[in-house]
Amino acid sequence: MDKLYAPWRDCYVQDHIKSGKSCDDKLCIFCDVFAKNMPESKSFILYRQHDFAIMLNLYPYNGGHILVFPKKHVSEFYMLSKEVLCNLMDAVSRSMKIVKEELGCEGMNFGANVGRVAGAGIPDHVHMHIVPRWGGDTGFLPVIGQTKQISVDLNNIYKQLKPVFDKEFNG
Repeated sequence: MDKLYAPWRDCYVQDHIKSGKSCDDKLCIFCDVFAKNMPESKSFILYRQHDFAIMLNLYPYNGGHILVFPKKHVSEFYMLSKEVLCNLMDAVSRSMKIVKEELGCEGMNFGANVGRVAGAGIPDHVHMHIVPRWGGDTGFLPVIGQTKQISVDLNNIYKQLKPVFDKEFNG
């Protein structure tokens, strides 16, 4: 597969180097959202409460790609309480409504990759993906060139979605 230059990832690499961690260290960005009380705007956190959070994917498959994840660091959904599972699914449903209304997508991919062999980039902390889709959003580049181009600015999408998430989840 060809590589597409992605300079925005340099911040991630440099932060990793400055923290003194080797590339072999296991990081969990989802746990960091709760443990470090990360600033919402810097981490693109759309909503956070005591048992789950919602954030934009920093490396999206499509513009507006959202992640919904529990606070509890577990590798399987069955390890979560029924209450947390219900809260996660409610958050997914409400997030999908917001994405559809605010981004005007024509469809969505929703799901989870559980375990590394299933494609999970962070296999030890379950999370769900909501990926907005539009007719024609897959062109020749991913099909022939095996490269995906994302033509949106995460900052702009965050500014658009954050007030709507605040209103939806905080009343």
